[in-house]
Amino acid sequence: MTILDAEFLEDTTFIDYNKAFYSKFMGYQLDNKKVKAEEWYLKPQYLATGINTYDRMSGQFSNDLSNNNRSVIIIGTELQIHRKFEEMLKTYGWQLQDSWNKELKPEYLEYYNENNNTPIIINLK
Repeated sequence: MTILDAEFLEDTTFIDYNKAFYSKFMGYQLDNKKVKAEEWYLKPQYLATGINTYDRMSGQFSNDLSNNNRSVIIIGTELQIHRKFEEMLKTYGWQLQDSWNKELKPEYLEYYNENNNTPIIINLK
């Protein structure tokens, strides 16, 4: 990797999950010490399926859409979870319908530590 490649990656993909953030809504600096688990219930998203149909009357193709309801568990500090939400909103358009705290299981903490203490998302199906 050249220096130019590293600079490009830094500008496009690097997210500093530990950059301090003062929440005006909460009225305090977000905690970056205590690891916790949250479950996010995401708003439904419509995704294009792999099925294309051809309408002979109009002469056009159309895509079928599927409704995607998801719940995920995110593990990290309060600050890291906030930064991860910002990333997912900007990159994938995720919006929360609801969220709540979950019990931090030992295996969740182990996954977090294996991921160099950066937030992780566990997909629930």
